[in-house]
Amino acid sequence: MIRTTLLRGVSAGALTLVCVSPCAQSFAQEALPTIEIGASRAPERTTGPAPGGEDTSKGSLWSPTLADGKPAFVEKWQLPNPVSSVTRKEIERTINIVNPEDSVKYLPSLFVRKRNIGDTQATLQTRTWGVGSSARSLVYADDLLLTALIGNDNTIGAPRWGLVSPEEIERVDFLYGPYAAQYSGNSMGGVLKITTRMPDKLEVTAKNTTAIQDFSLYGTSAGLVTNITNIFVGDRINDFSWTVSGNWQRGSQQPLTYVNASGTNLYGYPGAYFATNRFGVPATVLGATGNLANDQVNGKLKLAYDVTPTIRATYTLGFWSNDGTSYPQNYLAANYAPFFGRAFTPSPPWPGQSVAQNFASGYYRIQEKMLTNAGAIRSNTGGLFDFEISASNFTYLQSDQRQPFSGAIPYGGYTATGRNQIFTGTYWTLFDAKGIVRPEGLLKDHDISFGLHGDHFNLNNPTYLTTWWPAGQNAAIPGVAQSISQGSTRTQALWVQDAFKIDPKLKLTVGVRGEHWTGSNGYNQSLGSLNAVGLGSTASRASLLPVFQPVKNNTRFSPKGSLQWTPDDIWTITGSIGMANRFPTARELYSLTTTPGPTGVLANPNPNLTPEVALTKEVAFERMIGTDGTGRVTLFDEEVRDAIISQSTFVPGTTQLVNTPVNVQRVRNSGVEVAFSKQNVLFKGLELTGSATWLNARIVSNPTWAPTVTLGNFSPSNPGNLDFWALSVAGKNVPNVPNWRGTVAATYSPDDHWAFTVAMRYQGRMWSTLTNNDFTRGVYAAFDPFFVVDTKIHYKLNDRFSFDFGVDNINNYKYFLFHPFPQRTFYVAGKYEFGENKGAPGIFFTGNEGFMPDFARWFRPSDTKWF
Repeated sequence: MIRTTLLRGVSAGALTLVCVSPCAQSFAQEALPTIEIGASRAPERTTGPAPGGEDTSKGSLWSPTLADGKPAFVEKWQLPNPVSSVTRKEIERTINIVNPEDSVKYLPSLFVRKRNIGDTQATLQTRTWGVGSSARSLVYADDLLLTALIGNDNTIGAPRWGLVSPEEIERVDFLYGPYAAQYSGNSMGGVLKITTRMPDKLEVTAKNTTAIQDFSLYGTSAGLVTNITNIFVGDRINDFSWTVSGNWQRGSQQPLTYVNASGTNLYGYPGAYFATNRFGVPATVLGATGNLANDQVNGKLKLAYDVTPTIRATYTLGFWSNDGTSYPQNYLAANYAPFFGRAFTPSPPWPGQSVAQNFASGYYRIQEKMLTNAGAIRSNTGGLFDFEISASNFTYLQSDQRQPFSGAIPYGGYTATGRNQIFTGTYWTLFDAKGIVRPEGLLKDHDISFGLHGDHFNLNNPTYLTTWWPAGQNAAIPGVAQSISQGSTRTQALWVQDAFKIDPKLKLTVGVRGEHWTGSNGYNQSLGSLNAVGLGSTASRASLLPVFQPVKNNTRFSPKGSLQWTPDDIWTITGSIGMANRFPTARELYSLTTTPGPTGVLANPNPNLTPEVALTKEVAFERMIGTDGTGRVTLFDEEVRDAIISQSTFVPGTTQLVNTPVNVQRVRNSGVEVAFSKQNVLFKGLELTGSATWLNARIVSNPTWAPTVTLGNFSPSNPGNLDFWALSVAGKNVPNVPNWRGTVAATYSPDDHWAFTVAMRYQGRMWSTLTNNDFTRGVYAAFDPFFVVDTKIHYKLNDRFSFDFGVDNINNYKYFLFHPFPQRTFYVAGKYEFGENKGAPGIFFTGNEGFMPDFARWFRPSDTKWF
């Protein structure tokens, strides 16, 4: 299977390379405001290089940044979405960045569920949807879709951030809302686009960052060190340009999970810590798991070729590898208690022993290898017609997570047998062709864009039993799988959009997207109680039969509309409305959940999900603050029908309750967002940015609700979610969505060599259950509010060397978002750059060294105007 998958990825790359010639062009880096709002049309279109070869536009014809600082792709395609942006220069000066997802840390309403450095499950939380909604937003790196629309979850569905090296980022832009017809219904939360850079001369960048986290919680106290090395090399030779980039991360992370005892298993274990669970029930913390030590490597090759001055072809080849090991820390025994052995039968007599054996779930080895190919050819004439054709493929060459079972040895033993969860063979492929016509004559003021889209997402997720778990698949018993989940989804779409400039002050944008979706090849099999040395019970053997899921088809249309009024150079008012149809992912349809019971193991995939449809509305008021600032107030409302949310429900024909995705009839998300950015506040070089968002996310109707445990079945050993009292969840908060969030960042740059930043991030409480009864804070599995303060000092010695000193969470706020999140973390970084500025002398010294601060230029009063 690995060989087949590898050939698939390489073949896609080869075909793309044959069809698309490589190319590139460079651009100059300019400072931008952190927050960019609106997508108004530029006063003039870029018409290409002037006679003599000089480009009259900002930077170059292919620069991703316009003269006014806004993203070029938004103007080119006349996208009506509000936009927030951050550039490479701002990232360097203000953000402690070690992974690409750190770049969005202070953008309005956004939060990345980054549990540790290099987290492979860092989902994006948007204005209206929380950390468990990975398929309700789209994350791109140039033409490559990083969002894994295989699932809508905090695991495999998270964007593949590791395919981007921080040093290759040129700018990051976030488009709010599903108002652009060219994006699928997954854009209901928004679209994040990372644009990587291409050079116009030889450039070499090398950066090394060391991060040290001071972590202390329960019985774990350690200084956790991670080292990250980034490289970037690129050049341009006539019409051909290339880059090679990569990064290597090695380090150790804080615990992610804990082994808890509660109910009838609540005993006074020596060395354990008394606590509660998220429902306030007394519990005992027996140890920490998910103590990950890992290596991650990323490598990328980008080629570009200018076929003509206005037509460019590009090709990208990327590879990512992750190799990590998680060691449990048993508070009841020294040295992590690495015992092995076969389980005893019958169970041992000591109380609570089954709980003590849960350490095995946190003892694992994970190995992942991913290959990406992306090619594109596009034009940028700014004239009558422009086009863009792109194709990309993402393939798991290897994805193995193997671990033992719990043995019946006191205080957390492990068996030699185990299991291996696999995603090898999972892949997705996308194709887009789009164009824009800017006619003259009667249709002079219309920019008409259109396109077609196709994608294919394939899930392959078996879990095999092994006789010797460290060997993984090599020790798998032939044909013996604990569970199998497979399936595919496909989407074909056509879209058209018209941006009509009614008059110089008024622009109307309307569009529609038609999509046909298919879910097929669904296959499930569960051998839940089967183990590596026996067939289990008779009922288990009866459950060996596979389940072939039905084929699903659906066709939906999504109209869009936006009206923008610009009465003067100060104010812009925009009203938008858009429908988004989000189709179920392969994991929502075909992921397997098993429940042991008196009749054996029951499989409960939900292949009967219907697409969820969101109707989103907003009105945005934007105002210039002087000549170097902006402010925006946005009122938004989103109503979602058939929202796909995981909840407990009865297995058809049984009294068993299982956790499975279902369609919630109606959900409504309404709120207000305020964002601002202002330079030269009080002093020259002092920039202030910030945002605040209030959200009221409520379940309006959910007739399929059922409690996890009925009153008659409740017992201390079977408490469920303690929700037997809830007859309805209507009016409750939508899970995993905070009510308040906000950021404030102040950066002072007194001269060209120094930048000092203080930033604050706040997020309010969240609920993880539909009944909103997980009220306890500061414990494992809770979703806490948090307030953290970050600092950074950026020092640029000259055009070659720069250094960073920073602290994230300097106030050491300890909080859980189910998992414990990073505590106080220190950063030290050094970077070398060559070729950044044309004509700069010397490999090491350039003549503009700033060995000592020029205090005479500090704290100069600003004469900026506010109104």
